[in-house]
Amino acid sequence: MPNKYLRIFDRPFAFSMGPQRAGTSWLDRYLRTRGDICLPSEVKEVFYFDRDYERGIAHYTAHFRPRPEYRLIMEISTTSFDHPDAPARVNETLGPDIKLLCPLRHPVLRSYSLYLHYKRYGLVSGTLEEACAQNPQILESSYYAKNLRRWIEYYPLSKIHFIYQEQLEADQDKYIHQVCAALDIPYMPAPEDVKERYNVTTYSNSGVVATLAQHIADWLRQRRIYFVINFAKKLGLKELIFGKENPDAKRGGIPEAEHKWLTERLLPEVKKLEELLEREITEWK
Repeated sequence: MPNKYLRIFDRPFAFSMGPQRAGTSWLDRYLRTRGDICLPSEVKEVFYFDRDYERGIAHYTAHFRPRPEYRLIMEISTTSFDHPDAPARVNETLGPDIKLLCPLRHPVLRSYSLYLHYKRYGLVSGTLEEACAQNPQILESSYYAKNLRRWIEYYPLSKIHFIYQEQLEADQDKYIHQVCAALDIPYMPAPEDVKERYNVTTYSNSGVVATLAQHIADWLRQRRIYFVINFAKKLGLKELIFGKENPDAKRGGIPEAEHKWLTERLLPEVKKLEELLEREITEWK
């Protein structure tokens, strides 16, 4: 099968396909500081393979502006992981020879973090159980083995490089070495202003205002009017609407009842993933 992505980009392409709240924002910040990776301009991710595929490949490629010094073109997607059509679309568009990175995090912590994240933006409300009924993705995106089976129909497990937020928290330098090895790029340490900020979250005082702001931002993104969103962030409107950053979900920090509810539903997913990968995930022990 030909390298289809070479018809689209003139150099290697990497795709991070792991789910939200697994250290992807930190990874994006780190890679953007390097100066040798081409990531989408003006926006973190394009949402092409799950939301906007019908807009065509020109819509996707328009988000990348590679310069001569860029050795790699890459997108960190957080919503393709559990989309049923995304693996086939990625393969059809970019070909079989891309570099695949899959950031993961313990499913209980990740789903609780996603719950807080969605509440922040006014996308769900109420208790954890009520929020999961409103948006089943809070749980479904943590069914790692189920979602990965769709990906390995097109890409063998040997081509998917797994990294874990727990590694990022425990030994940031080792985590960076693993990322660089997976992407086949030279090691560079993280700058001081990037080092400690991973998976912070915020809490809005007004769900109605947050929901309205999110709808407006989505409308602007659909029309690629990114400069308005970025200008609003510079003015501090994001912090005003969605609140200041706070530490994200931590082990022992989830209320006992909610931790038990998530554990009953997601702890078996760890075993399923270990069986699929044929190894124990020591990062989660």
